Amino acid sequence: MSNDIDNEYFCDGITEEIINALTKIDKLKVIARTSSFAFKGKDIDIRKIGEQLGVSTILEGSIKKSQERVRITAQLIDVEDGTHYWSKKFDRQLKDIFDLEDEISLAIAEEVRNNFGHFEIQEHLIEQSTSSVDAYQMYLKGRSFQLKWTPEGLNQAINYYNQAIALDKNYAKAYYANLQCYGLSAMWGYIPYEEAMELAINNLLMAKELDASLPEYPLSYVGKFFGKNGILRMPTFILRKSWPLTPIILTA
Repeated sequence: MSNDIDNEYFCDGITEEIINALTKIDKLKVIARTSSFAFKGKDIDIRKIGEQLGVSTILEGSIKKSQERVRITAQLIDVEDGTHYWSKKFDRQLKDIFDLEDEISLAIAEEVRNNFGHFEIQEHLIEQSTSSVDAYQMYLKGRSFQLKWTPEGLNQAINYYNQAIALDKNYAKAYYANLQCYGLSAMWGYIPYEEAMELAINNLLMAKELDASLPEYPLSYVGKFFGKNGILRMPTFILRKSWPLTPIILTA
């Protein structure tokens, strides 16, 4: 989706939320953020994008945020001939952004189902872990800096995540995000290892107490961390501080 440059963090965050929501639907193939965002801001023929991604439909749109209102336009395009077969505009108050994200995701899923065959759609696709729009915006700002994967970016992300937590102390996703930032900072040597891992554990324990149902929770136990000497080791000390969890192995 194209966006408002002054609120790029917000536009990218909403787009990612919708992508993640659509991935919850069985039998619906959704391209991950990394691949889809590679075409952001580029003037490339829709049919060529579809060919490169291996999809039959492209979701295109725009997001505009002005003071306390959000205007989103979404449209579905058939990559075979480049025609638009669905388009809709959404204009809401910013305070309704959580319901709006869910409404848009459900509308897109329903239209794809109408055109490409039956699959089950849940009643809701997005459930926010905060009721504070201000906290949510701080979280999205943090996310935008985290994805820069630089020492400065991760440090700034932590700053915004902490602001989100200050606005909503029960915002589990912000604690999980801090955990990721501190874990990466430890692994990449941006922060002294023991210091970073202690902060990571503290955020994990807070997040776990608030909401262990989020997908970020089991992922907190998965992966390997570089030790101070550069040797890969599993963070067994994190596991000792939490209840047992069936191990899941992911590689990247």
